[in-house]
Amino acid sequence: MYHRGVSPSRERLLQLARLVGPLAFAERFGPPLLLETEPDAEALRALVEERIDHVARSLVEEAAASDDVIDPASAVAYLEDRLRTLDELLTPQQTARIRSAFREGTAGW
Repeated sequence: MYHRGVSPSRERLLQLARLVGPLAFAERFGPPLLLETEPDAEALRALVEERIDHVARSLVEEAAASDDVIDPASAVAYLEDRLRTLDELLTPQQTARIRSAFREGTAGW
């Protein structure tokens, strides 16, 4: 077996790694699939804070590529689903900033 099974917390960690940038995540914590334990939530939030613009852009790009996103309302639903998944890994301020940047990034849809 090349990697461990994907548990809900591991799935959340993989999603966060993708959003902050896999290289930035791996430089800080190591490859997410190889981690024995989830990094400390505060350390994850600090990485999100450093890369928050990248996180928001990544979410806009993922929404644009999703077949489920067909209009502004479905884009917001997509974002809210991702934010629920990442809830414990984001501060309320980070969540608000991501929502705001996402709205700006999808304003012309």
